[in-house]
Amino acid sequence: MDKQVMQRIKIELCYALPHASPVLIPLLVESGTKPQQVMDYLSSSQLADVQSLLENHSVWAVFGKKKNADYCLLEGDRLELCRPLIADPMSARRLRAKREHKSGKM
Repeated sequence: MDKQVMQRIKIELCYALPHASPVLIPLLVESGTKPQQVMDYLSSSQLADVQSLLENHSVWAVFGKKKNADYCLLEGDRLELCRPLIADPMSARRLRAKREHKSGKM
């Protein structure tokens, strides 16, 4: 009987809380792990500061690129928990441009 040995890979979990520096947590996961499996593992662990973020995260990304649920994490990936946006980026840009135009910076 041949037992299949699962290879373990190193990844980083990255999240940022409002008004704080990003937090990086190194993790060792099995090859083929998907982002949701990492979330399930973390929600069952004792990482209290991550619990509220896990409940409120909307999407995840790897190195800033949004990934879907069937993405398999690779060695060295940085899995980022993305919080919901608090402002529409287009509206915020318009307001900034309007303020800069009024102040004569444009």
